[in-house]
Amino acid sequence: MTFNIRLDHGEKRPFLSPPTKEDPFDPKQFAEEQPWSIRKWKIADTIRLYLPDVLGLQEPLIHQLRDLEVLLHDEYDWVGVGREDGEEKGEFAAVFYKKQVLAIEDWKTIWLSEEPNVPGSLGWDARHPRIATQITFLKKDDGINFTIFNAHFDHKGERAKEEAAKLILKIAKDASKMGPVFLLGDLNSTDKDPAYITLTGGQYNDFNGKNDTLLNIKRLNQVCASAISRQTNEPVRTSDEHMTLPTHRVIRPADILHHIKKPEAESSKANISHSEIFFRDAQHELTTLLETKGAAGALSGPYGYRNTLTSFGIGEEYNRAPIRIDFIMHLQSEKFNVKTHHYAILSNRFDDGLYISDHRPVLARVSW
Repeated sequence: MTFNIRLDHGEKRPFLSPPTKEDPFDPKQFAEEQPWSIRKWKIADTIRLYLPDVLGLQEPLIHQLRDLEVLLHDEYDWVGVGREDGEEKGEFAAVFYKKQVLAIEDWKTIWLSEEPNVPGSLGWDARHPRIATQITFLKKDDGINFTIFNAHFDHKGERAKEEAAKLILKIAKDASKMGPVFLLGDLNSTDKDPAYITLTGGQYNDFNGKNDTLLNIKRLNQVCASAISRQTNEPVRTSDEHMTLPTHRVIRPADILHHIKKPEAESSKANISHSEIFFRDAQHELTTLLETKGAAGALSGPYGYRNTLTSFGIGEEYNRAPIRIDFIMHLQSEKFNVKTHHYAILSNRFDDGLYISDHRPVLARVSW
């Protein structure tokens, strides 16, 4: 899971008492941005509900992390440093991890600048020092290693974002010798921006949400009808009067081109050299019911929302929201064959009116 939880603009100390609300059942009482002392409870609940093995947070200050440490301590430990001094000053790109499942082999913070090992260094045209936390984990059950990068790119500097992407891609390729590599974070870039295109090598320039459920309803219907037919050994008639037989596969004329192009696309991916390895976006790489031919456990498409930045309904961020700028990615690897089984952009607001953050959390379930 990756989740920008929004820094606290209030009093900078943990366990602060929240302000009193006259009527907690009135959504208007919780409109716009609320203090961390109110938001933190539902942020912690979101984490506890989904229980990710690894959680990359962006923007928390040290007192916010102390609060979450108390609320999550029975399940999680965490690492990270403040971006201003490499200790406790400024925003963190903290990583929480399930301590019964994972152990840390090594970790460090990288400053996204021309001097990545210098705490507080400002990169290119960035407005603030920006960081990524790099961790090599050991899975306790099988002794396998994998690496996580949790990054927060600058919100203004276009060159800083693109150069940060190049830096992470370079370091990630070296880290891939240890095992699979994953990138979590708020990249402050959409899939049309140079930073995203640099990380992914432009492989999604023409994707346009091709695995979206609503785009594929007819094909999904046919795939599931075929699965039922195979299971029951009886013909199944779909609502548009197509007959599916147990021993036959129905391909619509409109799908023929798709089936011709698919092997070509897979072949081109397999021929990418090591120097051309890029990250793959979990949203686009989700294995759906179409790929599994209706197998149980697969989703029809990416779950939940399409965008990750909502804003709090006012302010500077409101002018550019909603957009997708928070991502989970994995580095291409024929050796480890990473698969994305579930992918979701979850809610950050319910009918109580409270925005728990101005970003939505992003969740992926992967295997390799």
